[in-house]
Amino acid sequence: MSAPRVTLYDHDGNTHAQPSGGLLWVLLKQFDDVPGRTSMWLGRDESESDFMQVWRMADGYRLLVQQREGSPPALAHQLGFDAAFEALLAWNLGHDTWRTACDWRPVSWPPEPDTPPALIRIAYEPDHSRTNRIGRYADGQFFAIVHGTRRNALGDIGVALLLFDHTGTYTGSRIHNDVPLGDAHELRERLIAELPDVAYGDIAVRPFSVREGDIAWELVDQTAKHGMPLVSFYPMDIMFAPPWDGTYDT
Repeated sequence: MSAPRVTLYDHDGNTHAQPSGGLLWVLLKQFDDVPGRTSMWLGRDESESDFMQVWRMADGYRLLVQQREGSPPALAHQLGFDAAFEALLAWNLGHDTWRTACDWRPVSWPPEPDTPPALIRIAYEPDHSRTNRIGRYADGQFFAIVHGTRRNALGDIGVALLLFDHTGTYTGSRIHNDVPLGDAHELRERLIAELPDVAYGDIAVRPFSVREGDIAWELVDQTAKHGMPLVSFYPMDIMFAPPWDGTYDT
């Protein structure tokens, strides 16, 4: 029987097709230099659900294996170098001896939550107009927005400075729903300049809703509507969902 097709993703982010045993030995040995560094991952037959992964921890090597989608993963830890290398090499070559190279214990992944987290992370993206003015200030966190509300007068746009405390609770806002487009960004910068000790970066805030006139500026849980954990930010129409890393869809 021919050996399986294996791709190795090493701890420096490099990719190796059909890695040799010698390469595995060298890369595994390099873990000794920095315990706890990023893991090394071997994927089989171009499948994301058939893999073996290795970390170097303070108490030895740790291996995680999953053979196919739907199968329970297994973990081996506190391994010495020889046992970890024997298991990796056997799995790499398609030999069943990886099963007896160390003491495998079944593990289960935690279930995906069916509700959003209490605080929704929003990633600071300096090159994206929607989230390029967010961060912290002396009294908490802020989100400054220039965006159309779909109800603006012709040639106008909405500008909002939304404020939250350090625990993510909404505390107030300054909202202008109809600002001439040519003045909107300058107004936003003036609102930010009034905040003390501004530092741009990711924020994490709780759902909220505030109305200015007939326009709602809000972060709302729409799990029930969509049948999956989902939070939307209006009027920008951006959506946050698992893995809740701060990125969004439109």
